[in-house]
Amino acid sequence: MSSRVPQVPLDRWFSSERAMGLGASILIGLVTVTTWATAWSDGYSYHTLKTYGDDPGRLDEADLISGSLGIVSALALLSAAVVFIVWLWRVRWNAEMFCRGEHRHTRGWVIGCWLVPVVNLWYPKQVVDDIVAASDARTDPHTPALKDVPGTRLVWAWWLTWVAGLVTGNIVQRGVLAGASQLGDLRTNVILSSVSALFTTGAAVLAVILIQRVDELQTQRPWVPWWAAGTPRNGFQPPAR
Repeated sequence: MSSRVPQVPLDRWFSSERAMGLGASILIGLVTVTTWATAWSDGYSYHTLKTYGDDPGRLDEADLISGSLGIVSALALLSAAVVFIVWLWRVRWNAEMFCRGEHRHTRGWVIGCWLVPVVNLWYPKQVVDDIVAASDARTDPHTPALKDVPGTRLVWAWWLTWVAGLVTGNIVQRGVLAGASQLGDLRTNVILSSVSALFTTGAAVLAVILIQRVDELQTQRPWVPWWAAGTPRNGFQPPAR
């Protein structure tokens, strides 16, 4: 990474993103509910096939329930993702005001990091790590590079549970799209969707805590931009988290 000096953004100022964070938190909670509903529908499909395997009406009903909940779950996830990314974009602007330190990824990656395959397994964590570091009052406003500031256990826990839920959820999705109809396949889907729901719930709780933490950091810290914060602290060392 280059050691470029960031431009002074004189065309904007700090803003509280508490309302946007609250909206993201509510939608994240909705995703948790729909995830468990989807897991229940997988169990219902398994039970229906096992008990009423020769009844087309019952099987069609189970398929309708599963498909409907799948659509609702996808819409909830999309809504939560959009609002969370908008919140992330806005708190990134605040973070750039608090600290001149170079972020590991440009602002465009705040959106792109979720969409690009493979790198979406670690870029989003780095984006959030840098925002948290820049927002923390313990971080010197003149820190040259935010990657030198240790990450937090909260971000680590949130990201690991999210990735675990994402991986198990994708396995379930592939099984459903393959038209799983045998009892063994459906039983596997029930297990994996339940595991995915557990990880997703954990990630959702941690995400809400993370949103609250960033809001606290950015609203409790004096709104003094880095270029007006005086000279760097002598002997500054990145704070332990």
